[in-house]
Amino acid sequence: MRKFVSVLMIVLLLLQFGIGCEQRKPEITEIQAKIKVIEKHKIKNGMVKIKSITHKNNEYIIEWENKDNCEYGIDKVDDQNGELKMVEASIC
Repeated sequence: MRKFVSVLMIVLLLLQFGIGCEQRKPEITEIQAKIKVIEKHKIKNGMVKIKSITHKNNEYIIEWENKDNCEYGIDKVDDQNGELKMVEASIC
């Protein structure tokens, strides 16, 4: 029982100090993520505007709009490899 308590204390200490829960350093910058989204959604007659960007769970979550084309949406960009995923898109 004493051994179990000792192991449990060590595990709790490791969890408290975040050992093993280290977040990866982004390979893709916020600016590079914005450019990917703009290039994906731009058209000849319109301009894509980034409304907001957040970084969560190793992804950039980017809300964008193109007023000229009456489009808006949310994309995610992986901060390691730049993979872009459309989460939501709408056309008025």
